[in-house]
Amino acid sequence: MVLNQLYLLLVLCGGGLTAKVTLLGEGARWIKFFTERLAAWPGRELILDWYHCRKKCYDLTSLICRGRVAKAKLLGALLLRLWRGQVDDAITLLEADRPQAKDTESLDKLITYLSDRRAYLLNYRERRAQRQYIRSAHTEKANDLIVARRQKHQGMHWSEATSDALAALRTLLLNGGWDLREVWQKRLVLPLAVPLGS
Repeated sequence: MVLNQLYLLLVLCGGGLTAKVTLLGEGARWIKFFTERLAAWPGRELILDWYHCRKKCYDLTSLICRGRVAKAKLLGALLLRLWRGQVDDAITLLEADRPQAKDTESLDKLITYLSDRRAYLLNYRERRAQRQYIRSAHTEKANDLIVARRQKHQGMHWSEATSDALAALRTLLLNGGWDLREVWQKRLVLPLAVPLGS
């Protein structure tokens, strides 16, 4: 449902298929959305979120390596290669570590993770230098402010409709629209984004 809404939003706000669309994602669900729903979109790119890539490497090298020193050495070399977009070199490095691996199943899992996402692991260093997005931190912070702080407490259960409505009210409050008479009397919908130059 959310991905259908996102697609509609992209079509409406992006002027059809003409706008450039950059998705920062961390999982297979985004890859499927990117390859299926956005297949005909010429100006599309999907980037594996750097934070999640780093976290996956950190978590799995904890299982692969024997001790902190070995983990620090492998993780440092691995992240350096991935930061520069050298995915093949990163996989070669992992394969070379196989004889020392404590858990080869976790090693295979990390290699598969990187191989399956090779096309979405870009040169993060270069993107950062060009001041382009490499992380979905803004979106995650918005989710924290709009959804998590209000709706994710012990014992709470929400339907999609009530969760969506509550998120809309929370957004209204955070954007300073709660006290605007037009919102309530004329059912005015505030814009999702501020126009450039405002």
